[in-house]
Amino acid sequence: MAPLVLRPRRALLTASVLSGVLLVLSVAGWVAMPAQTRDLFTPPQLLTLAFFVLVMIGFMMCVGLSVVRADDTGLTFRNGLRTHHLDWPQVAGFRFTENDPWAYVLTDGDPDQRPLLGLQRTDRERADAAFAALNAAWRQAGS
Repeated sequence: MAPLVLRPRRALLTASVLSGVLLVLSVAGWVAMPAQTRDLFTPPQLLTLAFFVLVMIGFMMCVGLSVVRADDTGLTFRNGLRTHHLDWPQVAGFRFTENDPWAYVLTDGDPDQRPLLGLQRTDRERADAAFAALNAAWRQAGS
């Protein structure tokens, strides 16, 4: 089986644009601030502000960089910072209804379903086609 790699295009685009806007507005706000006010900030305060901007960018990019990979070894998916791997026998199926924001992999274990953030409803028709390809890969692996 050829590897199937699924990524959330719109989530990545949104995360990238919003991260850029946050960064530009943070720098622009700092530059627009009067020099007397900027001089009141201590280095630890500046580091704290920079830390929070980077944390917000990190959260957005973690969702945007989520991925689902299906190959001969099973299903590997990264949700945020954590990567999971399931062998094909552990996969009981998938769920992706019109009301689901992302797809879910169904398992017999605990928890019995896990989100697949790499396959998101915001990608519309592309997401439906990707879900069909994921189901086909699962059926092919089971035969």
